[in-house]
Amino acid sequence: MAIRDRLTDGAITFTRSELKIVRQLLSNYPAAGLNTVAHLAATAGVSNPTVVRFANKLGFEGYPEFQKALLSEVQERMSSPLSMLDERRPSLEQENFYQYFLRASIHALESSMQMLPSEDFEAAVDAAADMGARIHCLGGRFSGFLAGLLWSHMKQLRGDTRWINGSQADQVDQLVDLGKRDVLFVYDYRRYQNDTIRFARQAAAQGARIVLFTDRWVSPIADFATVTLMAPVDTVSPYDTMVPAIAQTEALIAALTARLATQSRSRIERMEELRRGYAITEDAFNPQVEDDR
Repeated sequence: MAIRDRLTDGAITFTRSELKIVRQLLSNYPAAGLNTVAHLAATAGVSNPTVVRFANKLGFEGYPEFQKALLSEVQERMSSPLSMLDERRPSLEQENFYQYFLRASIHALESSMQMLPSEDFEAAVDAAADMGARIHCLGGRFSGFLAGLLWSHMKQLRGDTRWINGSQADQVDQLVDLGKRDVLFVYDYRRYQNDTIRFARQAAAQGARIVLFTDRWVSPIADFATVTLMAPVDTVSPYDTMVPAIAQTEALIAALTARLATQSRSRIERMEELRRGYAITEDAFNPQVEDDR
């Protein structure tokens, strides 16, 4: 089994310090593990002995054996067709660009599967399912729609859910009510947005838990986030792709739906009843047509 699979399959329970090493390795795999113990410890924010114990926990006798296994994976990858994806970009005359772009998106999705420790995903679901907490969703200029997507679904599954949007003044005003009862789900991808970072930092200072969605270079919000979910954003376009981030968001929604199935049923039924009374959607006149949520 590849080391990356051991880091993400959930078979090993990692401590909080070990999860810092996991995130560092997955953010730049496998290069992050090919430097010295001291370098990996410094970049992950842990001690040297913690890195050595981490290698032992993965089943290696020491850090050199861990690195040897990583190097073997590098050699295997160099001979794989997958490694050529970014190097063999065809011109529009050579290949249907639409199909090529979709293949690149599939590759990004496959990479995102290998970048996220299962513990982090479950921690994000736990935070969303905490019925004693108030949920807030925030994003930046381009990622704000992801916060809206998360909010649109979560408000159907549970109460006390808000989307922080509008003018900067309106957003800042919402900080007045944030405290230990609150969880902020925040999206921040390169180039990281100052107002998003400042809002999240202030929310954390007031006691709110932060669940961060970010890229492999990691937003500064990760320094004080409770949970960090990374996804690749590189693609064949000069604009970063949000496809993996959307997949992560929908995975969280699906897991939360399963977790809250019993509690949410009566809420959704009541919501549907109210919608029918107001003829919100076309199917209010034709019950045979499925509602678009």
